[in-house]
Amino acid sequence: MKVAHLFILWCVIAPALDGQSNRSAGQTAHIAGSDQIRPAMILWNTGLVETITPASLEGRKTWRITHYPQDPVESNTNEYDLYDLDQTTFAPLRSVMNSESSHLELLFTEKEVTLRQTRGKETVTEQIPLAGRVEPEGPGLDVFVARLPLTVGYKKNYAIVDRWGGHGSTRVKAMTLSVSNRLRKNTALGSLEVYDVLIRPDDGSFQISEQVFARSPHLPVRVEYTREGKTYPASEVIAFVSAM
Repeated sequence: MKVAHLFILWCVIAPALDGQSNRSAGQTAHIAGSDQIRPAMILWNTGLVETITPASLEGRKTWRITHYPQDPVESNTNEYDLYDLDQTTFAPLRSVMNSESSHLELLFTEKEVTLRQTRGKETVTEQIPLAGRVEPEGPGLDVFVARLPLTVGYKKNYAIVDRWGGHGSTRVKAMTLSVSNRLRKNTALGSLEVYDVLIRPDDGSFQISEQVFARSPHLPVRVEYTREGKTYPASEVIAFVSAM
């Protein structure tokens, strides 16, 4: 499906996602339930396609958030990055990333995460103990943020398992998410009300600056990622299709 066709579909659903609503900014927001998350397809300006679809994993209903190239023929490998979240509790169940250089899998249980990474013929396994609940990162971050009761001044402390930093228990990182501003922004999707969201671990190893829809569910509009002092080019959503 061409971007132009996606944009036409976006124009149909934009009023439902824009921040223009009957609820004023000062009214109390509530965490979005499972019934407010809908299947969706998001096209990023980097050539990345993101899908949010209902799925199942070992008999459990999940929301599966998957990233993959818009043009898969450019790679000799089936490249993807996905997260499975429990459809009721939104707890992370599995994360899998496959690329030309490696295959990375995380399997979550209540007390432990098993991480396996394969590069060539070598596989490394880590057991990561958990003292409490962790939330998703990577592709799963979008649905996690989408459900939060965001408003200006909102702050949330939580924990994640960092796929890209640490080893064993040091991969479990305390995080802070905060909302600093609400503004109207001209985007590839049109003029939208968005929140400025900042996500940082307490150890300062990386940072995610996002702009998300001001109206729930707070799906992303723009993301900028920094790790170990390097800031990567910002990614912006250029098309969006969602089930009504």
